[in-house]
Amino acid sequence: MHRGLDALPRLAAGGTGPVLLVHDAALDGNPGLAACHRLLAQSGAPVRVVPVPGACSLDDARALAPRLTGGRLVVAVGGGSLLDTAKLALAVADPLVARILAAPQRSGWVLGPDRPRPVPLAAVPTTLGTAAEVSGIVSYVHQEQKRAFTSLALQPEAALLDARCTEGLPGHLLVEGALELILRGVGPVAGSTGPWTAADEAALRLGAEAAALLSGIGATGAATAAERTALAELSVATQEAQLLEDRLPFTVKIWFLANNLAHRLGLRKMTALANLVPGYWRHLAARDAAGADRVARTWAALRGAVLAASPTAPAPLPADPAEGFAAWLALLGVAPAPAPAPADTEAVVASCLRMWGGGLPMLAGLGAAELRLLLGDLRVLRPPTPAYRAGALITTHRGGRKTP
Repeated sequence: MHRGLDALPRLAAGGTGPVLLVHDAALDGNPGLAACHRLLAQSGAPVRVVPVPGACSLDDARALAPRLTGGRLVVAVGGGSLLDTAKLALAVADPLVARILAAPQRSGWVLGPDRPRPVPLAAVPTTLGTAAEVSGIVSYVHQEQKRAFTSLALQPEAALLDARCTEGLPGHLLVEGALELILRGVGPVAGSTGPWTAADEAALRLGAEAAALLSGIGATGAATAAERTALAELSVATQEAQLLEDRLPFTVKIWFLANNLAHRLGLRKMTALANLVPGYWRHLAARDAAGADRVARTWAALRGAVLAASPTAPAPLPADPAEGFAAWLALLGVAPAPAPAPADTEAVVASCLRMWGGGLPMLAGLGAAELRLLLGDLRVLRPPTPAYRAGALITTHRGGRKTP
């Protein structure tokens, strides 16, 4: 990992062919992208600019792959979807990987070979929280499924973090990014079933540090360059070995439900994930005493950091983990999810069992009944409740009543 963009000229040195500067087509005016242009020009290497949309489907990657041939280095500048598309495009240049990704299969978890990519990749994130710049996993859409492709070969050779790249991010994306890295860090703590470990303690410290930063961002809707840099580095830290030691795979089962719910309803991933957490924590706490203890310790760490960072908050967050997390989401301005229709619920349950459950390890222990309960406990937008009084219709809203 590199702090800042100054390593770009060195990374571009040597080799043959141009540097391929792949960036989200919507990034015009981003100061980080402008700095990449300037530094690559100073390197003396020829540069070919490749603007692309940020979507990530297998078809998107196939279309991009021919444009990434013949270069000495790919520099990908964009959010998580753009970085995933670049990683996937370089992967499908290998015919074996292309066949694996397109092969019909029941499971949504696709394992790829650890074969080197044809061109080295430097990732420059312009959003926070995804850790796509260092991860060996890509989410992609193929045949109406949102799958996960994992391989060590997907990890970029270099990740460059620079606050100029995240300058101007709107408040809701700052909140979303911070929540994503927090839940990725502490999710395995709440969901694990083994004994308490040093990795659990390290994850809670990381989550608490990010929660304290998020409190300031949620209050103002903005983040300083130092705060954005700190969040970017914490996001990368969630992928470090010390947080992954002694972890069984697939401990954060809610991710798979959120993946399919978001895809079905056309939601952002974090809208689905964050609003599933309160109900999921209730489920974990009801499972057994150890589960209740893990959830309680997870929320206590986050809540303590939030209260310490915001001593003048208008109301303390509830100590109950599910109620407290839901209250925190409201305080941060995270919108509830739309309530899924019965047909949507059944479609999500069926797709989850096909892709991740029914004997597969990702949703082991969760059947159709449990998935329906979790979807039924989703934090959703409640419509106004009509009430009648003295012959007049009164519509009750959260925060007050409005009389016609």
